[in-house]
Amino acid sequence: MIDSNIINQFSALVIVHLLGVMSPGPDFFLIVKQSLCQGKKISLLTSIGIGTGIIVHILFCVFGLGIIIAKSDIIFNLIIIAGALYIIYMGIQSVLTNASLIIIDYDVNKKYNSYTAFGKGFLTNILNPKATLFFLSIYTIIINNNPSAYIQLAYGLWMAIATAAWFCFLSIVLTNHKITKKIELFGSKIQKIMGIVLLIIGFKILITIFI
Repeated sequence: MIDSNIINQFSALVIVHLLGVMSPGPDFFLIVKQSLCQGKKISLLTSIGIGTGIIVHILFCVFGLGIIIAKSDIIFNLIIIAGALYIIYMGIQSVLTNASLIIIDYDVNKKYNSYTAFGKGFLTNILNPKATLFFLSIYTIIINNNPSAYIQLAYGLWMAIATAAWFCFLSIVLTNHKITKKIELFGSKIQKIMGIVLLIIGFKILITIFI
């Protein structure tokens, strides 16, 4: 029988991760660019590269955070607070933004081969400091309740696969011009809803720390 704590942790992880990965950022706009300018195949390969890049963040979080926690509970709590504040920041950013989800101001003449497309996605993800802080905040909270490295790695593998799947889905959607037009109409509302949920989660984390 699966532990109820693991179910609750995984449920929270799914919500936070999906909201985070769906929020506009470097990965998101790269896929928009690849989809609109390079086509479905290149965008799908870029999406897989982004998902693979997440594994680098996960390995750092799993093995790096264990050392930090072993040395100082104070640093550990500060990281939790920083992570919660970052989630709140993402929520505020999503609520206040008025930008369209679809941006098409790109150089349509630049072409990519398969390796370049994958590498671009991979590098964009691992070099994104927001992604590092995002996964650090998630894993700090997970480790606080479940120190099992196997479970942490399993969570990480799921997030890598889910991220690649989301961007692959987005690539398919954005290469369908009829669907793209509909997304443009509701893009701002979608961002605000995601922002509100992130705000609730971030403040809930802060409350559990100080109470």
